[in-house]
Amino acid sequence: MTYLAAVLAIVLCVVVALCRATMRHLARIVASGDEETPQLKFSGVFRYIPFIGKDMREVEQLVAQLRQSDTDHRTRYKILTENVAAAVMLHEADGTILWCSPFTEVLTGFPLSEIYRNKDTFLRSNIQEEDREIVERSLKIVATGEPFQCRYRFYHKSGITLWLETRTVPILDNASNEYVAISITIDVTAHVMNQLQVEERNKDLNEFTYMLSHDLKAPILTVAGMLGILEEDDTIKNNPQLAEPLTYIRKATKRLQDLVSGVLELARISAADRSLEPIPLRDVMTEVVEEHRLQIQQSDTKITTVEELPIVLGNRTQLYQVFSNLIGNAIKYKRSDRPLVISIGSEKATSRRKTSIVISDNGRGISADKIDSIFKPFNRAGEETIEGTGVGLASVKKLIEKLGGSITVESAVDEGTSFTIELRKAPESVS
Repeated sequence: MTYLAAVLAIVLCVVVALCRATMRHLARIVASGDEETPQLKFSGVFRYIPFIGKDMREVEQLVAQLRQSDTDHRTRYKILTENVAAAVMLHEADGTILWCSPFTEVLTGFPLSEIYRNKDTFLRSNIQEEDREIVERSLKIVATGEPFQCRYRFYHKSGITLWLETRTVPILDNASNEYVAISITIDVTAHVMNQLQVEERNKDLNEFTYMLSHDLKAPILTVAGMLGILEEDDTIKNNPQLAEPLTYIRKATKRLQDLVSGVLELARISAADRSLEPIPLRDVMTEVVEEHRLQIQQSDTKITTVEELPIVLGNRTQLYQVFSNLIGNAIKYKRSDRPLVISIGSEKATSRRKTSIVISDNGRGISADKIDSIFKPFNRAGEETIEGTGVGLASVKKLIEKLGGSITVESAVDEGTSFTIELRKAPESVS
């Protein structure tokens, strides 16, 4: 009996020792990320112990999965950091750089070795002096646990000045319970330069508009006023030789007034408010028809509209100008030998986020040689005897494009004209 107990004790000690050694080996494998660490293999006596062999095979599979997952994450991380067109940095709250992605070298022109060598001062020393305050403020805000985004000028190693935009997000360091930060920086130089050019053009346009409205309009009004005085003079009234020249002067003055007004109208459209909101086209068309009621009655015009006009994303005043101009043009260029019929309908648009409105008439139509120029300013497709400045359709096209839409035209002489307008649907009406 004593002998049997001794043998059992020895066997138990051996099993315990083997289990401890195996678990220590397993812990080293799981903790190691080194691909050269030997793969976990179980053979020999464990293969012949059913409950241990089964568990060990499951552990082998788990370790293999962990290794593969770790490899996949390392690969994705490498692809991301080496190919994203942005400088990614990890830094402390005071701006000291801890790590930066390879693209940082491309963006700044400085080699990574130099960046790390000057990690304490790199950011501050290369930001333009006027913009350092905003960067310092962003670091202070991030240190409180809030993200921050700012735009500033940066001195590239080549000597040029870049406009950079950085979004910085705080990350809590679990080891010290203090914030470090990750910053993602992109080059926005081209965008800023384009924005500055647009602002400069708008400034020039405003100055040009001011010149038209004051320096040109005032002399024209003076000429028109003096012409009126001359026409009222009895000596001139009774002199037929002067009547004809005065008529030409009057027409030229009126034409010049119309041209100045047309240019001012185009300038106002360019500077108009860009804010958009959902607008029911049914309401806009009701206002337009009501505004033209007298013209409609006098010209024996009939307007037909589909029951449901869409709700579009736009500006009510600008949409009114568009449809008022098109309805007014249709009435102006009607045929004298038949009643005018204007139909307003809709058709399938080129995108589900847009809607298409068609305005057709049976008027005089536009000849093929003029149809390509009807949207150009001061180009008239109609007869010179009909009053107009040639900026109406140009204004329509400009307004529609400001609303994010487009306009096309089809026409045939003596048959009529059809305008197709595409506008953006209001968000709640997009199916």
